[in-house]
Parts: sequence; C-alpha cells; structure tokens
Amino acid sequence: MSLGYDRLCRPGYGESWAAAYWAVRVSISGLPNAAFNEGTGMKRKFGAAFVLVGLLVALPLSRAGAAPAASRTASSVTLMSDPSVVVGSSTLTRTASGVSFTLETSGLEPGHAYTIWWMVTNPDGGMAVLYAAGHVVGATGTTIFAGYLAVGDSEGWVMGDDPGLEDALAATVTFVVRDHGPGRADILNEQIRTFDACNPTCVDLQMSAHSPS
Repeated sequence: MSLGYDRLCRPGYGESWAAAYWAVRVSISGLPNAAFNEGTGMKRKFGAAFVLVGLLVALPLSRAGAAPAASRTASSVTLMSDPSVVVGSSTLTRTASGVSFTLETSGLEPGHAYTIWWMVTNPDGGMAVLYAAGHVVGATGTTIFAGYLAVGDSEGWVMGDDPGLEDALAATVTFVVRDHGPGRADILNEQIRTFDACNPTCVDLQMSAHSPS
C-alpha cells in the first residue's frame, strides 16, 4: 500500500530558422545592383525567396508551440490486503491538460456497488482524492471502469490537502477500488457516486498505481 494512501486515510527551436533567414539575406545582397532592374522575373525570385524564409520560420515555430505527445502507462490492479495478488490491470493516458484511465478488474461481488477514486500526489507532495467512476457489478464479478480528470478540476473532491490535479505529466496517480456493499435501491445513486454511502459498510479492496515517466 502506498504511503500516500496511508497518509490520506488515517484519521481526522529558433536558431535553425534564423540561420536560414540570414543565408537568404546574404545571397540577395551579393547580387549586382543591375539585377534589381531586370523586371518581373527577378521580382518573382525575390518573392519566392521570402516565401521560403516564411516557411522556414513557421515550421519550427509551430513545432515549438505544439503540445507534448500523450504518454500512456499500464499497471496491475492488486488486492490492498495482499499486493502480490493481481486481479486486473489499468492504463493511464497523460496530456498536459489532464489524465484519462481505464481499469479492468475481477473478483468483485455481483450486485455490489463499487466506486473508483483518483488518489493524486502532485509534484510538490500535496495530495487529493476525487471521485473517478462507479456502478453496480454484474454476475461475473468482472467489470471495466473509465474516466477523465482535467488539471484544476476539483469536482468530486473528498479529501486531501490539494483541491485536485495540478500537473498531469508529473503527478503520481493511484486508483482505489471501493466496495459499498450490495446495491440498495433507496441509496444506490449515492453508493455509486459518493464516498461514504455504505450498505452496511464500505471497504477499500483494490488499488493500481501509476508513477510519472
């Protein structure tokens, strides 16, 4: 079990285009003055030269401004009572704006209500626990959860000293699978959407952790 879980759950490019630009300037300035009076053909050559410079400038700048590519990691889902027992797997996809996940697991009680919780450890050590997904599990006891969390989104926060995800590329993200007991009609919506709607008790059963690359 991660230390973060224990803590929260205890009580209480510009050089290349510049070089290209000056290479074109030097080649133009080296031409005889008469060349500037040769008519439209020369004008077209100058026009083409400056179009080329524009392309050389635009391409690297567009690359420099592009967002980092998404990264994806995979992790086992294990029992919290015995981390050596693997019961499923999860994937986490990171972009600069947020994180998304899928989690497939087994060994759950049919008819029970389950929730998944984001447990985020930000680069500065601050932590937050937020709602990720939830539903009632079918007869096979296996299921898939999925969700998305944006940077700065605090909706679904239940505990922690940070309000949410601060850096999607550098945070450690752990998923906790929580059993809310048999689904009960009068409280089912709360059982699959909140932290403490239990029938009669709630138990944190499984977990899956993703460290930053």
